[in-house]
Amino acid sequence: MAQIFQVIVNALSLSLIYILFATGLTLIMGIFDVCNFAYGEFVMVGGIATYLIVAKSGLPYIVAPFAAMIIVSLIGIIFEKGIFYPMRNRGGLEPALATFGSSTIMQTAVLILFGGMPLGVPSIMSGQFKIGSAYFPMDRLPIIIGGFLMITLLFLFVQKTKLGLAIRALQQDQDAAALQGMNIASIRVVVWVVASCLAAVAGVLLSSISYVSPTMGSGYLLKGFAVVIMGGLGSIPGALVGGFVLGFVDSFGQTYLGSYSYMFAFAFIMLVLIVRPQGLMGKR
Repeated sequence: MAQIFQVIVNALSLSLIYILFATGLTLIMGIFDVCNFAYGEFVMVGGIATYLIVAKSGLPYIVAPFAAMIIVSLIGIIFEKGIFYPMRNRGGLEPALATFGSSTIMQTAVLILFGGMPLGVPSIMSGQFKIGSAYFPMDRLPIIIGGFLMITLLFLFVQKTKLGLAIRALQQDQDAAALQGMNIASIRVVVWVVASCLAAVAGVLLSSISYVSPTMGSGYLLKGFAVVIMGGLGSIPGALVGGFVLGFVDSFGQTYLGSYSYMFAFAFIMLVLIVRPQGLMGKR
């Protein structure tokens, strides 16, 4: 029971990282209909910002998420204005290739500036809390709290604000949204800022339990896309459900299957798509 409790805690924290990653990808894919292959580097920049603020500057951890969101949002705006907006009338392949090239550039720049050695960031919290015969690792608590907080704020933003309503309208039909007098260019920038903030927070939370490196976000990119596809393309609720499903499948797989967990996780995704080709929450 103690081991199962530990696996559940790890699964929950892993699921929330997947969800932050996948919801950002979902927002971009839902509005721009293109894959952002540099999104893993957005997460990496959030981790680098945390390293500079906490490990190098000695500032409080609470500063890191706000600074990371500002920095990564600026990068997101550059992507929108420098890549996606100029290529808005082209097919999805050209912008996707541009983001793939940008991913390589960002990784190389960080490699030159910080070297290839993993960078360590102190944990936000340390120690363990005993619950019965099980132990709750305190370093997972900030991930769980921060993840749920970001998901809640995203839900309130999308469902309860005019900008959120505009984003949903743009996702459904951009031509109709334009005919309603919406400022499409401004809404596109807002989408990038929101997606960038999700990636930045994911990077901050990841840096507290793992090393920061130029490739730290790349490993999550494939699983992020897998969550988006499994949940249903363009569906934020699908990204939430898919993130929890993959997080628990992956965590239990790592515990009980070891090196075979990666294969098991993607085999499970394939099974879901065979049964529901549109994804768990997608529409036909």
